[in-house]
Amino acid sequence: MVTKAKKPGTRTRLSREHREKEIITAARIVFIHRGYENATIAEIADSVGVVEGTVLHYFKSKRALMVKVIEEFYQDITDTMESGVSAISGAQNKLRYIIHTHMSFLHNNSDLCTVILNESRGSQTELLDKVHNFNRRYSNVVINVVREGKQAGEIAESASPTLIRNVVFGAIEHYLWDIVAGTKREEAEVIADQLTHLIFNGIVSNTESSRNEINYLITKLNKLIDE
Repeated sequence: MVTKAKKPGTRTRLSREHREKEIITAARIVFIHRGYENATIAEIADSVGVVEGTVLHYFKSKRALMVKVIEEFYQDITDTMESGVSAISGAQNKLRYIIHTHMSFLHNNSDLCTVILNESRGSQTELLDKVHNFNRRYSNVVINVVREGKQAGEIAESASPTLIRNVVFGAIEHYLWDIVAGTKREEAEVIADQLTHLIFNGIVSNTESSRNEINYLITKLNKLIDE
């Protein structure tokens, strides 16, 4: 039996999942190079090799497609974070891993991060809400680590998980703006070490810290003697 050759220009029928993935990948590239406002469904369709109607069959609007691109980005980094943290012992080590991994993701995806920052800070409330929800779900990894650290006695009971989360991601966002601006940036390893040290050890001088620790031990010893 002789199999007929495909006509030039014809495309193999893809599964829905495969086609969606193909469109999302193409949209990500177009959004990065053109920005959300300048990108068009026609460009995205053309890069996939389909008509506009096919793209709109899977995604009802350009906005919906942009949201999906951002969602997949956050899902990828969240899966990486959760998987990595689960294999690490100690709150300090986990926190350092989160900071380092986050910085690496920003560095490797700086073009897409630029688009996300620009669009989420614009006038589109719907997209801003979506990005906020994605970011909250992702950043909860830090909150969980802090809570575990408090239960294990590694982190002070008075420490606020939400505040620590905000400190971590707020500081990192400033570095992201440096990346966007094209200014010189420090290595992820250096930032991870410094920020982790800052959170766990504060900003007091070593002398004062040592003095406080000694005073604490003396007070504890006196209590034991008096018992």
